[in-house]
Amino acid sequence: MATKRHLSLTSIKERLDTYPIPQADLVIGIGRGGAIPAKMVAETIGSRLLIVPVNYRDDENIPQREIPVLLQDFIVPVEKGSKILLVDDVSVTGKTLETVKEKLKGYKVLTFVFKGKADHVLFPEINTCVDWPWKAETKQNTEETKDRRAFLKSLAGLTAGVMLPISGIPLTDAFGNTLPPSSEFERDRIGELLPKRKFGKTGISVTMLGLGGAHIARMSEKEAQKTIETALAGGVRFFDNAESYGNGLAEKRYGMFLTPKYRDVAFIQSKSTARDAKTAQAHLEGTLKRMNTDYLDLWFIHAVGSPSDVDSRINNGVMDVVLEAQRSGKVKYVGFSGHSDYNAHLRMLEKTSALQVCQMPINAFDPNYKSFINNVLPRLLEKGMAPIAMKTLANGGFFGGSSHFMHGDKPKIIPNTLSVEEALYFSWSLPISVLVTGADHSEMLQEKIDLARKFKALDENKRMALVEKVAGFDGRFVEYYKV
Repeated sequence: MATKRHLSLTSIKERLDTYPIPQADLVIGIGRGGAIPAKMVAETIGSRLLIVPVNYRDDENIPQREIPVLLQDFIVPVEKGSKILLVDDVSVTGKTLETVKEKLKGYKVLTFVFKGKADHVLFPEINTCVDWPWKAETKQNTEETKDRRAFLKSLAGLTAGVMLPISGIPLTDAFGNTLPPSSEFERDRIGELLPKRKFGKTGISVTMLGLGGAHIARMSEKEAQKTIETALAGGVRFFDNAESYGNGLAEKRYGMFLTPKYRDVAFIQSKSTARDAKTAQAHLEGTLKRMNTDYLDLWFIHAVGSPSDVDSRINNGVMDVVLEAQRSGKVKYVGFSGHSDYNAHLRMLEKTSALQVCQMPINAFDPNYKSFINNVLPRLLEKGMAPIAMKTLANGGFFGGSSHFMHGDKPKIIPNTLSVEEALYFSWSLPISVLVTGADHSEMLQEKIDLARKFKALDENKRMALVEKVAGFDGRFVEYYKV
């Protein structure tokens, strides 16, 4: 057997930085092998990313089927005529690329592989098998899983520190004041709120459940209004959004159905994917206009993807714009978010202490695979930053999906191993401030509201049992958005 050529992550990134990658409106990665290369390419050119699951070859590039098979249909989130860069790690015959390319008629498609045959090849000089660094990392992650999961034990007792009372047992706040019993939930002019939690060191509290904005852009206008009103009636007062959701449509719908009547009771956050100061400022002004408000309660540096991405945004003035927005009063609190690489979060925490909030994946599978809970959550608690949980159902990954918002035919954590209740209660049982849920429609949101109403924290043994139950699933499928 021929010896494999080893490539380090550093050497791959250096080659990407010097390669004339064609600009594209969308990068599509062919998973599994192309998921990480596509993420790296998308970050390098600042493009949107979509992962499409195709089954043909195994990890040794041996065909497992007669022809490549698209494992699930997909929606292309850009208009016809847009430029698409189709990315895979290796292309031997080009069949897999052509299978996906057939689904992209009407678009301007170029192919890009790290090795093999395509329009663009990152390492054309390599004609042997390659030992890709992310596959070695996956093996290491598997070997270290038991030790990483054990970290959860250190979280025992911390959750009570952020929760206002929900169990009938008196608790004290950060100043030693006794909090009211659980029967005395806070009310406002609309009605009874969901239980609230401390929001880091900000001195405020927020409802334990928040409405995610990404799905608002995917609904009909009528359903979007109904979902927002369901949230308000159910006691939700935390509303998430981002300028990138539906190219601003989600923010416009908050501006139509939330802020005109309910700005005084709603905690509203939005996010910017900007990679330079000028774009960040434009995003902020556009967000305020679309959401029909003079200020945001919280604004994020959104979707940080790697340590180099963090460095680049800071060097290009994005942090300066964010902090100036806070000083000017256009933004009350500031933070950052991301879902692909916990190392990006660690770099941001190293670079600055000026942010108050962090949003990241928190779910029962996370401790088993490239874990944000194990690696980032302790740092947030040390700094007194408010942790916001997202992807608590792995954005479809718990339902067998392998692209954002979608269910699929991969092994399903829900309902095969966990229930929705168990999955959400795991996340709520950690010291998070709020769980942001992406609901497809108002009925789905109502289900989450009902679960929040009756929530009782899981003890250490129950949390660990859930982590162990899902440990056998393949992280590359469950949390496909991680690199």
